Amino acid sequence: MQAFRPIEPERMHLRQLFGILLQRAKLGLGVAGVVFLIVLGAFALKTPTYSAVGSVVIDPRNAELTSARQSEGTLPPDTSAVDTQVEILRSPALYQDVVRRLKLYNDPEYNPSQGPGMFGLTPAKPPIANPDERTISRVARTLQDRTWARRAGLTYVVQVGSSSTSPQKAARITNAILTTYLDRQLDEKVAMVSRANTELGRSLEEMRREAEAAEARVQEYKNANGLFSSEGQTMAEQEVSVLNQQLAVARAEAAEKAARVAAAQAQLRNGNMGSDVGAALGSETIKEMRKREAELSVKLAQLRTDFTDEYPEVKRTEAQLRDIRGQIQAEINRIMSSLRADATAAAGRVASLAGSRGAAQGGIAANNSAMVGLLPLQQRAEAAKAIYEAYLNRAKEVAAAGSLQQPDARINSQAAVPTAPSSPNMKLGAALAVLAALIAAGAAVLMAEFWDKHLRSRLDVERELGVPFAGVLPDFRSVKPKGLRGPQAQPAEYLVSHPFSGFAEAFRNLRAFLMVSSRGDDSKLIAVTSAVPREGKSLTSFCLARTLALSGSSVVLVDCDLRQRGATKLSGPKEVGLVEVVQDDVPLSEALVHDPKSNMFVLPAAGKSIPYDLFSNPKTDEVLRELSERFDYVILDAPPILGVADARILAAKADRVLYLVQWNKTPLRAAQSAIDILQECGANVAGALLTKVNVKGQARYGYGDSSDYYGYFKNYYIAAA
Repeated sequence: MQAFRPIEPERMHLRQLFGILLQRAKLGLGVAGVVFLIVLGAFALKTPTYSAVGSVVIDPRNAELTSARQSEGTLPPDTSAVDTQVEILRSPALYQDVVRRLKLYNDPEYNPSQGPGMFGLTPAKPPIANPDERTISRVARTLQDRTWARRAGLTYVVQVGSSSTSPQKAARITNAILTTYLDRQLDEKVAMVSRANTELGRSLEEMRREAEAAEARVQEYKNANGLFSSEGQTMAEQEVSVLNQQLAVARAEAAEKAARVAAAQAQLRNGNMGSDVGAALGSETIKEMRKREAELSVKLAQLRTDFTDEYPEVKRTEAQLRDIRGQIQAEINRIMSSLRADATAAAGRVASLAGSRGAAQGGIAANNSAMVGLLPLQQRAEAAKAIYEAYLNRAKEVAAAGSLQQPDARINSQAAVPTAPSSPNMKLGAALAVLAALIAAGAAVLMAEFWDKHLRSRLDVERELGVPFAGVLPDFRSVKPKGLRGPQAQPAEYLVSHPFSGFAEAFRNLRAFLMVSSRGDDSKLIAVTSAVPREGKSLTSFCLARTLALSGSSVVLVDCDLRQRGATKLSGPKEVGLVEVVQDDVPLSEALVHDPKSNMFVLPAAGKSIPYDLFSNPKTDEVLRELSERFDYVILDAPPILGVADARILAAKADRVLYLVQWNKTPLRAAQSAIDILQECGANVAGALLTKVNVKGQARYGYGDSSDYYGYFKNYYIAAA
């Protein structure tokens, strides 16, 4: 047999690089987030300043839209008028109104005495409920220092801007200045219209009460006389219409059922005893009885050809035939009775509906007489409503006159919330933060990949461990069919119940590897071990033994892990096992446990305590030699190499060692240390096997192993046996 040569490392392609990034996504994102926040925070240390700008248009031609005598030739404002409005926008009285409107006297930015002092050591003062004029003036001057108003060239547009540490506050203050400026112009014009609205509102309230009272009288009259209506008809008229429709349907059903009864009676009179009645022909019960009658008739005819009429079997058959014919006639009579009952019930429903319709028609006559008294009440209610609506329209016109009053200017553009401060430049800071985050994330991913190396592919196993690659065993959770429940949801049971599944195929591949990699001699003792615990060693040993046994070989699985005893747990506990065979000379046949599902045998660990240095005992060699003579394969479930000395002894005794490495979990250094120990023991390492492989994750990482192409063969495997 040729010596094993590791495959040469290939150049990393884009898919592998993408797989590494997916695997280390959490680390990369975390480092990128931290670096991004640090860099961005450095730019944000300086308190940013935001400026919001709005504008108004000076235009007195729109000041009085409700005036019918407005002159179309009104001249636009001159330069002095526009300059006057600019000065009004700069007046202290305007800013004092803004301070009161926004309560800026409680804002530490404009009133520092409200904020914490002594570098934040003293707490902030409570909000001011009723500020004095001196405080208002001082805050207004601070606001005026941070606000500017200027004319845009020689136009009638005046721009107003304000600066603040908050973009929302800057926009809110600028808009408040514009709004306050327009409100001060509009207040006097609206005051006169407000007084007229007050007087008209009193009369309007009285008119509303009268209209409501008239409408209430109409509703009371309708309720008293039952004049309920829906969709233009009274309730009585709707009831008659519905009853007419139901009566027509009921009459049709009654006629149909009466016709069925008449037809059935005519068929009875024909002398056929109801055998051709339509309802009887469709009865499943009669069909079964007819079939039974035909069978008895045939049987009776055959008996009469062979025996006389006095023969007991002939008499019994004649009695059965008479009985079945009597049952048929009774069933036909029951069907006829049912048809008559249905016809009678249909006729009764027609009579009931006809009576109800007569009662409803009497209600229509009563409603017609009551309508005579309703008309005057409706006329008075409509008149009161018309008067109220006339006053209401007038009130709306007066209210509109007040709302249509316009100031001598209008807002040209509201101040929008600034999206970026003037200083510092956060766009540049964000760009640098993103760049630094990407570089740091890439460096962290590469450092983690090479610092904490795990084995994920055939290339990793052969290059890093220097042993043949035995294959991959999928993580059962990644290949288990959805909805699988019960005992078959256990991997060892699923292997037997679904022999053509992808999970079972992986163990057949492992069996093929062991057969192909055999040195040609009689290598029966196969030790299964790993570097550290919880890598699927016992389950792999158990499933491998079952696979070999299902292929026709005689197999025994020996639980040599005296501490965890995983194989013993899978096969079931027993009082006698390997410990008793070696120490107490118990016959081997009494300790072996037969697995009826695969025809393999298991030699459990047994023993209530862990014996000292059991595998150095010469009797252990005799037991293993006897097992090798009786079975084709002896699978040794050995403990982990790095932690238990028994594993080294068993590896040296075994003909071949199958070394397990958990996919993407076992540290590279631990896996290499275990290989070094095995080589020091002189063990024949047949190959390394990747266990608990997430086939979907492996395919996503793109390492080129057989599990990479699981999706191609997903429909090739048979999931259900």
